[in-house]
Amino acid sequence: MAKNILSKINLISCVKSSHALDLINSPKVWFSHINLRRFPEKNIPSNCYITENLISFYDLDEFQYYLILVETKRTEHWNVKKDPVPFQFLIEIELQKDLNLTQIKSLKKRGCVWKNIIDPKNILDIFKNNPNSLIESVAKNRKAVIVDYREPLQLKVLKIPKPWGYEGWYTGVEKRGVVNVIDKYGETELPYALGVFKKKMLAHDSDSLILLKTLNPSAENIVGDLYYELHEKKWEVYIVTEIDKTAWPTGTGIVKAGLHADKIKEYKNKYGNNWKETLLKDFKSAVLEYENTRRMIDDSKELISKENLKQEKKLRDKASGFVGDLPVKVGDIISFPVFQIHSLSHGIKVVEFQTPHYERLILMFAQKVITQNHWDTENAINKMKVEVYHPPKLDLIHKSDYLKVERFTNFPRFNFDRIRIEPNKSFENQLDGRYQLLIIISGQAEVYSQTGNSMRLKIEDSLFFPASMVSYRIENIGDNQLVCLNATPK
Repeated sequence: MAKNILSKINLISCVKSSHALDLINSPKVWFSHINLRRFPEKNIPSNCYITENLISFYDLDEFQYYLILVETKRTEHWNVKKDPVPFQFLIEIELQKDLNLTQIKSLKKRGCVWKNIIDPKNILDIFKNNPNSLIESVAKNRKAVIVDYREPLQLKVLKIPKPWGYEGWYTGVEKRGVVNVIDKYGETELPYALGVFKKKMLAHDSDSLILLKTLNPSAENIVGDLYYELHEKKWEVYIVTEIDKTAWPTGTGIVKAGLHADKIKEYKNKYGNNWKETLLKDFKSAVLEYENTRRMIDDSKELISKENLKQEKKLRDKASGFVGDLPVKVGDIISFPVFQIHSLSHGIKVVEFQTPHYERLILMFAQKVITQNHWDTENAINKMKVEVYHPPKLDLIHKSDYLKVERFTNFPRFNFDRIRIEPNKSFENQLDGRYQLLIIISGQAEVYSQTGNSMRLKIEDSLFFPASMVSYRIENIGDNQLVCLNATPK
């Protein structure tokens, strides 16, 4: 046992009360209240450790359920306030007779968690008023999700405003926002939901999940164009889900990525073996010249003249002309490894999976940058890939009359799959001991866990599958092809 985890003796000493519940017309239930708030956060054990040790301490052969109210604390790394936040878990364990250690570890458990601390007496009152639905009644009272590691969690989208439109977060946890999971009882912040049974939910993976979001740019030219940027750690994959016809009447949009093929050809013809150095030098000069005009406009408190606006467009076009034009349609997949310059254009909506890194180098932007007071032009150009961008190829890993599964495996941190299922057909997907994220991008689905429970999903609905789930089945319940995406850590 690790030295920083409370011993069983110290754990038992934290039990404030432990007794049978006197509930009419209810299964026999044992209830314990344990307070761990006085211990250092690093010493506080997992709920699985707590339940296994408490069950083995009491004689519970006569009881059908064991409910444990845990009072504890955590530091929210995403919060500017660094004081530990107190919160409570309620864990329900379905008991069996003559338990040994192996059986204790495999008992069915559910739980809910909330941050507004309430007196244990209030919990007992809720039980008394709802003897046939104990954890359900507390979850409803606390407006909290019931977490069962045999079932997926539904992710609630969180809209984050951006200068160019908005992002729809499914797994984001940072100062700008924290996503929730949802069910019929309420909502729970994702990191708290994962923490109810952390080992069961994540196995050995980090609670910094693969980031899943939608990017929703405005259809207005320039206003809806994202930063020209590159990343040193973050890998991204975009799946085009919608192209605004007011911005791109033909249905084909343009994403900016890599160096422009015509520029490379031009500089090779002019400068031979010195083409790279000269091209990057001229690219840098063009961006810096544009930045001066852009800053003058952004910092000006006066009305901008038509001459200045005309000059801004001329310099912007000159600088952006060094970056390649990638035609995209709905359904196309684009990936950006580290050091690949790119910019999503206005009116092109995408679903994005990315590694959990929050860093970028901004090459240029056609609006005022509000997240930092500078551009990273020189650093970005010095580090960028000096090449034409080509979209990834997918590996076909399964194909039949009604099913097609394609995988993109170039990312070092996660696998990404696209699954297409014809109407009234289904697909059994294996998790292999790692958590998985799923999002619907076209059609309607019903997802079945191994317990037989199911969830209905529509476009842009998303699920988190715990690592302890062996598999799930997804069925196309719509009239058209179902298209969904999933990502699994490597």
